[in-house]
Amino acid sequence: MTANFVTAFAVKSFDVPDKKRYPDKAEVDLVSVNDYSVARLILAPGWRWSECSKPTEKTPFCQHNHLGFCVSGVMEVETPEGVRSSIHANDTYAIPPGHNEWVVGSEPFVAVEFLGAASFGRPVSRGQHAKI
Repeated sequence: MTANFVTAFAVKSFDVPDKKRYPDKAEVDLVSVNDYSVARLILAPGWRWSECSKPTEKTPFCQHNHLGFCVSGVMEVETPEGVRSSIHANDTYAIPPGHNEWVVGSEPFVAVEFLGAASFGRPVSRGQHAKI
């Protein structure tokens, strides 16, 4: 495991993100603090990776690693093997590559992600992570 170090003081607000993306049924606010990218995801009811992101990602399943915290809403995640889990408000989560995910119910899924953030909503990222 590699050690990560914060080397400088930095504060950013999602009220004034460095970059905004609007993929299908989603809004992604991105900020960079030092060498780290953090995203706020707002996924609308009806958002489903296999319908909204798969056409631009061009992979059979989401290939991103995700490390995040759910602020509100519910997300269902399922692997190709059928392992399934729900993410609810106040849950932290880690999701490895190789999954489908979708918003459950009529409330948007709002989360802050610390891994997988910069590449979300970027066309044809194929799971590759990048800085904003």
